[in-house]
Amino acid sequence: MKREIGSSFYKLKSEDKEYKALADNKIELEDHYTLYCSGRSAFLAILEEIHRSKDVKHIWIPEYYCHNVTGFLERNYDTIKYYYINPFEYQTKFNFQDFAKKGDVIVLNNYWGLFNYDYDPQNQDRPIIIEDHSHGWLTQQCLNSQADYCLASVRKSYPVSGGGVAWRPGSMLEEPYYETKADEAIEDAHIILSQSINKKRSFLKDDKGDKKSYLNLLSAGEAQITESNSYVRPNPELYEALEHYISLDINVVKSENLQTVLELIKPSSHFQIVNREGYMPFGLLLLFKDEASFKDFKTFCIQKNIYPANLWPDNDLRSEWKYFFNIHIDFRYDDEDMRYLAHCVNEWSETQVLSTI
Repeated sequence: MKREIGSSFYKLKSEDKEYKALADNKIELEDHYTLYCSGRSAFLAILEEIHRSKDVKHIWIPEYYCHNVTGFLERNYDTIKYYYINPFEYQTKFNFQDFAKKGDVIVLNNYWGLFNYDYDPQNQDRPIIIEDHSHGWLTQQCLNSQADYCLASVRKSYPVSGGGVAWRPGSMLEEPYYETKADEAIEDAHIILSQSINKKRSFLKDDKGDKKSYLNLLSAGEAQITESNSYVRPNPELYEALEHYISLDINVVKSENLQTVLELIKPSSHFQIVNREGYMPFGLLLLFKDEASFKDFKTFCIQKNIYPANLWPDNDLRSEWKYFFNIHIDFRYDDEDMRYLAHCVNEWSETQVLSTI
């Protein structure tokens, strides 16, 4: 099998060692989870559920957020407002009630699995709280949330052709919670993304095809998700896949891999490793100060078949350290892969030192 670290998922089969590494760690989910075709579909369903019973004055979302999601929300609601929070300063005291009031909705993002917000869920004089656990799926903050509503996109956590989850911690969601209409865009997304993950498997496992074919399909499938504007029930194939995967704990192997790579990566003046004691980060999180180093690091990694993800482009921060990469270290990878990853990161750092001599 070709080595590739990061990037999109490929189709797994039950005999794959990486599937077995994931399937060995199953947890019991106590809340009632409603499954959707995408994280954005889950988001829309929650907001429509709230609007059915309440008058909403403002929907507050963080400035630092996925541009596809903000565009999607602005397309559907004219009450969007933005608030500032630094997604890397998880210890900063943050009181959203300074600006978000009763009658508002506020979205709190569990950035990278490292954020835990302090609020009183019993307080009646507060906004409705939605927590986004897309980058902290099955973390303790996700499993023990006290928010009014929660959501997560799970396509970046499992080998599925789409998928979002919505839930109300400690209660059942009111029905109906699906939209009964046709959505050709989301169906096309499922078909195209299924083709992408299958082709990627053939490329990595069987040495068939090329990267361009599955990457083009990935891009086309994501474009169809952007075109979609519904919260319909997933088709039976996707629903079954989501139902199967969401209780498989992605964080066990990830924790082991993180420990390995953190022990091996040498300190560098060019980046900071974003981590928090007692929390499970989304991946190996690297924060850069200098944009040129940030870009050079990505170029170097791609040459080594390592694919850092910039989460997210077109965001600005009021801080010096603001160029951010995530590198996946999930159940697809073993100890040898982590040693290779650490070696490449260290090799890049050494080239930076030599270039200054």
